[in-house]
Amino acid sequence: MAIDGKLTSKRILWPQWIAGFGVLLLGTEVGLMGGWSSPYISELISPNSSFTITMSELSWVVSLFNLGRLTGCIKGALCSGYFGSEKTILISSMPITLSWLFIILANRVEWIYIARFLGGLSLGMVYSCYSLYLGEIANPDIRGALVAMGTTGLPIGNLLMSVMGAYLSMYTSALIALISCIVIIIIFVWLPESPYYLIKKKLDEKAKHSIQWYHRDCDVEQEFKEMQIFVESLNRQSLLDTLKEFKIFHYRKSITIVSILIVYSQLSGINSILFYMESILTTAKVSVIEPAQVVIIVMTGGVVASCLSIFLLDRFGRKFLMIASCSAILLSYSILTLEFHLLDFGFDSEKVEGLAIIGMILFYISIFTGIILVPSTMMGEIFPPHLKCIAACIVSISGSVIAFLSTLTYLTLLDFMTEKYLFLFYGLLVASCIPFTLFLVPETKGLSLQEIQNKLMGKDDNDKALRASTCVDKDKFSQERNFGLYVISRDD
Repeated sequence: MAIDGKLTSKRILWPQWIAGFGVLLLGTEVGLMGGWSSPYISELISPNSSFTITMSELSWVVSLFNLGRLTGCIKGALCSGYFGSEKTILISSMPITLSWLFIILANRVEWIYIARFLGGLSLGMVYSCYSLYLGEIANPDIRGALVAMGTTGLPIGNLLMSVMGAYLSMYTSALIALISCIVIIIIFVWLPESPYYLIKKKLDEKAKHSIQWYHRDCDVEQEFKEMQIFVESLNRQSLLDTLKEFKIFHYRKSITIVSILIVYSQLSGINSILFYMESILTTAKVSVIEPAQVVIIVMTGGVVASCLSIFLLDRFGRKFLMIASCSAILLSYSILTLEFHLLDFGFDSEKVEGLAIIGMILFYISIFTGIILVPSTMMGEIFPPHLKCIAACIVSISGSVIAFLSTLTYLTLLDFMTEKYLFLFYGLLVASCIPFTLFLVPETKGLSLQEIQNKLMGKDDNDKALRASTCVDKDKFSQERNFGLYVISRDD
């Protein structure tokens, strides 16, 4: 934090890491629910199940997760405005807690419907507010790392569920996840609300307490004054005025670009592969390794790729990673398509089953290397702070609708095309993202927020020193640039 225009040499960061760890746990919970269907589909449709479901009901069990996500995006945006980002995260932990409870109590398919919908509701709420919360409480030096922690929760949850699903019953895995939810609730009941929200609500003393808790080594009064100036500058504009700004061409262009990238990420088949992975491997006659164990290997690759992508993003740029990811996804789907064609031609399954394993591992690594990460990253880069919340809501709704439709139609398309052509169809859809990224998506690597806005407007503004001089000092300019605030101090 800045004190008298200079950065302190030593910072106490553990309170912020606790907040990041809480978000990581919650992200892991929704990842658990996201990966739940893959290991337990066979149990649900088994004649030995305590209750049986039809294939039509199974399609709804899988797809209701994304319908809940759609609702959660809207609810999360509304709750962030009314209750604050920290309280919204606490609220978002309630539906996922109930979802595990309902799975434990389930004796008919309707309980599973409700559980899956509530799990998706939590996912939508979490991903509409967690980056806002961490951005408001984190020091610029670790803000990116904290946000990345929240992002990696999803593949970690997928991995843990694949492990539990291979060795534990549906009841036992749900009980473990339920206990973890209780820990999350305790953490966020204890953590103070974001100081920005408290200042907005004129709760000055509570805001100072929050600043003191999250930034224990800062000058509380000075930090409070700086936050107060920023919040007041945003409050001068009404919601209607904010919405009118989306009529501006480069903002429309921004929201269109990010929405299309999000849509492509859902059209990639990520949800269908995640929800039906074990069934796909069984159909591919994988026997050298148990399909459940292959799922564990695949999920591990996703976690590793998610962690590596944090470093690759700033080294190679957004466009390169997006294009590389889409190309690798096309290759992975081509490998899966080849596997099913060879089986149809009568090849020995033991000789070609390695193709299915390689294709699935490559797919999951490719997904978390670029096509999932890049749209979320650009979401936080190409919009000014006062538009991010509304833009995130619009973009998340677009992605949720496509995710819901893609999972709902998967079994229908599978019956129509079979695995021999369905995966190739998904691959060709993703391949169409390559020219879109190449020619229409701006590269934001190494650019400040203002430089990105200038690029979208077609301006060529390389005079960083001039903009830096309009700030109170260079350290403050650098700090605000990293946070994406760009508060320009003026003599009013």
